[in-house]
Amino acid sequence: MAEMKILYDHQVFSLQDAGGISRYFYELASFMGRQAGMRTRVAMGMSGSVLPFAELKDAGVAVEMWRGGGAPGKYRYLGNEILGSALALAQGKVDIYHPTLYRRMPLVRARGVVATQHDCIQERFPHLFQGVEKKIRANRNLLAQADAIICVSESTRQDLLATYPVDAAKIRVIHHGLNQLPRSAVAAAELNALMRREYLLYVGSRAAYKNFDGLLQAYRDTGLYKSLDLLVIGGGTRTHEENGLAARLEIADCLRWLPHCSDGLLGEAYAGARLFVYPSLYEGFGFPPLEAMSLDCPTLVCHTSSLPEVCRDAPFYFVSGDQASFAATLLEAVKDEEKRALAVVRGRDVAHAYSWEKCGQETLELYRACLHEF
Repeated sequence: MAEMKILYDHQVFSLQDAGGISRYFYELASFMGRQAGMRTRVAMGMSGSVLPFAELKDAGVAVEMWRGGGAPGKYRYLGNEILGSALALAQGKVDIYHPTLYRRMPLVRARGVVATQHDCIQERFPHLFQGVEKKIRANRNLLAQADAIICVSESTRQDLLATYPVDAAKIRVIHHGLNQLPRSAVAAAELNALMRREYLLYVGSRAAYKNFDGLLQAYRDTGLYKSLDLLVIGGGTRTHEENGLAARLEIADCLRWLPHCSDGLLGEAYAGARLFVYPSLYEGFGFPPLEAMSLDCPTLVCHTSSLPEVCRDAPFYFVSGDQASFAATLLEAVKDEEKRALAVVRGRDVAHAYSWEKCGQETLELYRACLHEF
């Protein structure tokens, strides 16, 4: 079999130093680098990525990365676009070009182009994002040019078909993999110093569609604030509006905030929580519930979008848009020991079904199928 040349570009690495999409392309590059007959190149340019790309160089992946370029954002993106275009011209045609975000770099020459649609959040909630019209237009052009499209869930595939004029025959659903979070005695001690009693756990962004305000209301309505704290990890510093809502609900003293934390501390937080609550009203895939289940933490999610597909029968589910259902199910998930034990067993089995090896293998099969069309 002839050697296959694969290119992943700079886009997501120009705009973030950490995050789910960066992790996705890191894992794909890592998998491709371990396969015989593959020449994989990650043209990151200037980057401050926290992911261990240096290890991929040792595994045979050509990682073009230079520390610097300022903070993630448009200026780093512009510099890397110029640099990446020059390198693309110098290094010639590749077999598979897999852009890491919404657009195709025009000077990249490739036999086949593969795009990944992670979700349709910006299309569903355009008022939450700046410059969304430009991004949607770029994504529409990329999808039209792509020879194959990966959707990370069947739910995302359905949303994509409802949103863009895309040929369904080009789409393949390939679920993400899952990384086991580390645990450590040092992180456990740090967590114990922060917490005063048992706790519910929330992880991630608190954008409006994540329904964090609904969680605060349910936490108050159930009276669980009297016996359990609520630990909030990630999503940046709490806002004035969040502080105001917590004060009005008289639960401010029960909230513990960690705007940022290490993977080790996150792993300990999942493992020690009474319940992980993920009230998001829309997800393209949804990593945090799987992370929680992998560490034997009972999980409560909203029955919406990709979450029933990805989490299957393991979590407690509440009805989307129904605050009474949210509160009642939250109380059940904390109190019903028999159902909690079943959720732990099922959750462990579900989480173990997701692997980056499987994701990589299915993606490689798609690359090969894409080239066979020419």
